[in-house]
Amino acid sequence: MRQRTIKLLRVYEMKLKPIISNRLILRPFTLSDAQEVVNLAGDRRVSEMTLNIPYPYSLEAAQDWIALHAEQWSNKESLVLAIEKRDTEELVGTVSLVSIEGNKAEIGYWMGHPYWGNGYCTEAVNCLIRFMEYSHGINHFSAEHLASNPASGRVMIKNGMQFIASILKKDRHGNEVKIETYDRKNT
Repeated sequence: MRQRTIKLLRVYEMKLKPIISNRLILRPFTLSDAQEVVNLAGDRRVSEMTLNIPYPYSLEAAQDWIALHAEQWSNKESLVLAIEKRDTEELVGTVSLVSIEGNKAEIGYWMGHPYWGNGYCTEAVNCLIRFMEYSHGINHFSAEHLASNPASGRVMIKNGMQFIASILKKDRHGNEVKIETYDRKNT
């Protein structure tokens, strides 16, 4: 890995303080998280619920993905955070803002299969929305999910997002799939 990337990651980790909720800690990923990212995101059940996570998912892909985070945040393009259980410090998934433009951003997330159904994703999204509203003035959030993953839509609704439309989009295999889109704007 290039020295500049490693240096950027270290600065990113030091500058971005963890965001803490009742049960979770949202923090920058470190390269030492890469194997656990493979274990969680590399699960076919997780990959199938997303538009972009490849299956199988390699350690090199996880390392490359983590290495991008610091520069993307530095350029104000995206913010990608690890979701960690507060009591055990287990990595359980990720929550992110991508396509940041002024006061608008798109929310993304995935959760490791062993942690589905516990409300962690809803809590992490809520925490990130509140943090970005108050600290960075982002007040317009959009999100989308595969129509075949209604649980993701429930996360959006529980976080005050409104269903906008169903659209067709190409997935990681180039297949056209139905996507549900959501929006939340606070003024």
